[in-house]
Amino acid sequence: MGNRAGGGRGGGAGRRIGGGPPVVEDRLTAAMQLASILVLDVGANDRLGLGRRLGVPVPLTEPRQASGRVREAELFEKACRERLGRLELTLLQQLHRLLSNGATPLGPVVDEAMRDRVRLGLSGEGSDASVGTVSAADDTSERSHSTLQPFAPSGALQKSPERVRISEDQVISALGPGGSINEAMAGYEPRPGQVRMARAVTRSLNDGLRLVIEAGTGTGKSLAYLVPASMFAVANGRRVVISTNTITLQEQLFNKDIPVLRKALPHDVQVAVLKGRTHYLCLRRLRLFLSNGLDGAPERILAARIAIWVRTTETGDRGELAISEAESSIWTNHLSADVMHCTTRLCRDNRSGRCFLARARRRAEGAHLLVVNHALLLTDRAMENPVLPEYDDVILDEAHHLEAVATDQLGTTVSAREIGFELAALSQPQGGTRFGGTVARIAAVFVEAAGEPGREQIASITAPIHEACEVARVAVSSLFEVSTDLMDRASRGGRGDAVDRELRLTESHRESESWGPVTIAWDEASAALALVDRGLQGMVAAFDPFVGSSETIDDAVADLAASRQAIGEARESLTRIIAAPDDTEVYWIAGAGREMTMHAAPLAVDVLLQSNLYEQKSAIIMTSATIQVGGSFRHFRSRLGLPQDTMVLEVASPFDYPNQALLLVPRDLPDPTSPAHGTVIQDILAGVASAMNGRTLVLFTSYASLRAAHDHLREMTPHLTILGQGIDGPRSVILDRFRATPNAILLGTNSFWEGIDVVGDALSCLVIVKLPFTVPSDPVFAARSELLEDSFMQLAVPQAVLRLKQGFGRLIRSGTDRGVVAILDSRLVTRRYGQTFLDSLPPATIVHCGARELAGLVGDWITRVPDDLVPEHVAGIGHGTGLE
Repeated sequence: MGNRAGGGRGGGAGRRIGGGPPVVEDRLTAAMQLASILVLDVGANDRLGLGRRLGVPVPLTEPRQASGRVREAELFEKACRERLGRLELTLLQQLHRLLSNGATPLGPVVDEAMRDRVRLGLSGEGSDASVGTVSAADDTSERSHSTLQPFAPSGALQKSPERVRISEDQVISALGPGGSINEAMAGYEPRPGQVRMARAVTRSLNDGLRLVIEAGTGTGKSLAYLVPASMFAVANGRRVVISTNTITLQEQLFNKDIPVLRKALPHDVQVAVLKGRTHYLCLRRLRLFLSNGLDGAPERILAARIAIWVRTTETGDRGELAISEAESSIWTNHLSADVMHCTTRLCRDNRSGRCFLARARRRAEGAHLLVVNHALLLTDRAMENPVLPEYDDVILDEAHHLEAVATDQLGTTVSAREIGFELAALSQPQGGTRFGGTVARIAAVFVEAAGEPGREQIASITAPIHEACEVARVAVSSLFEVSTDLMDRASRGGRGDAVDRELRLTESHRESESWGPVTIAWDEASAALALVDRGLQGMVAAFDPFVGSSETIDDAVADLAASRQAIGEARESLTRIIAAPDDTEVYWIAGAGREMTMHAAPLAVDVLLQSNLYEQKSAIIMTSATIQVGGSFRHFRSRLGLPQDTMVLEVASPFDYPNQALLLVPRDLPDPTSPAHGTVIQDILAGVASAMNGRTLVLFTSYASLRAAHDHLREMTPHLTILGQGIDGPRSVILDRFRATPNAILLGTNSFWEGIDVVGDALSCLVIVKLPFTVPSDPVFAARSELLEDSFMQLAVPQAVLRLKQGFGRLIRSGTDRGVVAILDSRLVTRRYGQTFLDSLPPATIVHCGARELAGLVGDWITRVPDDLVPEHVAGIGHGTGLE
């Protein structure tokens, strides 16, 4: 609501407890869940990672036979008992309270660890106390945080009145042979491209210019902008913001590159990382979460992990924890420092200097370099009360994502499930006139504050709220049902729960007879949500005389205000989508299984970026390895609305692509739309994978195609390990297994096209099954296409080119890597735009060949030098794109 911000396991049946992930009744799985609680930053699905951290010797392949699973479970349980035995008594008691007595499948091991502690006479304080007498809420919020000292910031920067120019020569000297970076970083190699980029960044900062840099893989672009940025920030007392697309790169910069920078440079550069609010733990909400009772095993397991973590964390950043997708929902709804639940002025944690979000912000205020992500950067610019401290200059890495992030962050998404969650949290009928939920809990707080006379007063306020919540639940459900009917009729498809479908809401839909039921249902839902809001407003007003008198009352008021804001934002977003559409936006309904959502997004982001970013800042530097299309920056500049005076720079990769990479382009494949295409591709994959003995990454554009290939490869190549995304485990787990398994084939879809780094022989062959075109029916893509004269060449092809460049970049990650890329899409040779794709790729050796020759050529390249290839196969890369 608001701004859009596992594979199977062998052995054991599954059951679902509470609203969270399935808790599998299997001893090994339970042991790994407990291990993940104790290790904190390794997920329960990462068997190899848990084994490494706990010293448990586990084979690469998970045992499927019951006896093997039991033996491995015993090893994990023993390691867990030993680690549990080293915990403080109060913490061990708290874990016992959370996990034992049948509350979760993890209890038996914790019980045994507790008995071990008593037998050894090491119970310490409270040794005679019965197990489970420690209050989880009190212990986590008080005892566990007694060591967290109030944060003392280094002080705000002293900004110089004029821009102080830094010396290009000093920047280049630091990066050059024998320079300070060379001395501070083991294995550092000076690179001419890095020097060119650093010189351009320096000029941009000195003169407050706009600059776009495409820096090929291996350029060393992070240091190329960090060195001049740090020198400039310190010399000027100005903050330079470094923005990335992913949290992963954020953390890589902070934990890997910036320590080198600080070691190498003589000046004292202060650096901080700032993430969105929901990344930080709210101690007030944690106390409430624990004291209100935990619904099921998933909540208890997450609470146990946090109970250990909160005693040592200095940041409260969820990135330090391995949180599953299901646990992420619990975190967001109950634990995060989101703006709706923040009581900054009244919060005792904020006053005492222990609030994690406030600490992060204070660090940011004293930082010369502030590392953020694009989502936070863009939402902050659009907010009335910005989160980021003042800054004039910004460097955006992974800039090829900027349009998509802006589309996402400046749009909105509403789901029936989320509105239902908010309403259910407010009011839970328990039979007759009895209710549970937030309203009932806070009514009790009011009676305690106002005394017995307040009971009748608060009852007169809460009764209409309970009634309004029930009416709103029914009305919102009806709204989404009639909207789903509209989508199903428009698509003429069935309502199969497994089918993902979307319907863009155009003017023709709004003028049709089918739209009538939607507007009627919306009028009823809007009125019902307004009644809920008015009731909550009255309840907040009733607390006015008591605000500030106790934290309990302040918490109650904050929770009411948060519920009001959540309901209000949902109503506002639905109004925007249904009742008040704007020509500058695109709207659609989407269904994924039983989950129905409504969406709005800006039709274009160029004007928004101009007003919120370009016109507000001085130096703006954008960089990525994938910006140009067919050797031109035109597409990138046009989509982002960059000013005409924006400078551009291409820095080629230092890798020797002609000798490191072979690009195979088959000339006799069926068209991708042909029914025969899938079968032919599967046979090719089996042949290539066998020739390579694994060591192959296959990128798909369709999950259905991935599943079909996975089944075929399992049958045809039983000697190889097949790892499929969404089939054999989560992304991080199967990627680790791929790195560690010599004969593995990794099959991936969207998230594997970029952001993965496998250096060396583990990845020697990359197969791209189809050119990665956006699905034409995608609502945003379709709406934007209608604005263009030749949408295919102006939008579809450039987007696919950039995606292909990202995929291609997975293969060669260092100067010693060597491998083969095969693109199994006949359109590269049969369509006029095929050359545009080839012109945009790094200058690998290209071989046009027959499909039957692929496996042999792959093997030849790995065992021979390029000069040994048959001359008539080799083709040069052409240069006309047809895009200018």
